[in-house]
Amino acid sequence: MLDTGVIGQLKFSSVALARQYMKRIAKELESSGPVQDDDLLIQGVRFAYRVHQFAGGFDADTLLAFEELRRFCTTGPTQ
Repeated sequence: MLDTGVIGQLKFSSVALARQYMKRIAKELESSGPVQDDDLLIQGVRFAYRVHQFAGGFDADTLLAFEELRRFCTTGPTQ
């Protein structure tokens, strides 16, 4: 069965929401300095994972936002 119509739009909108959410979290982490509270980061990654599972993957822009969150996990914010 093809994902068309309402289901396809729902998946596309979910990916767009995940992208915006991850960008917002990245901005908050960047403005707060070193990552002191991992709860926000973990919440963002969990939400992104759930959307990824629901939608069947990310588009290129959402992958870039996810990579930015991953960079916070490994190195902290860029300054």
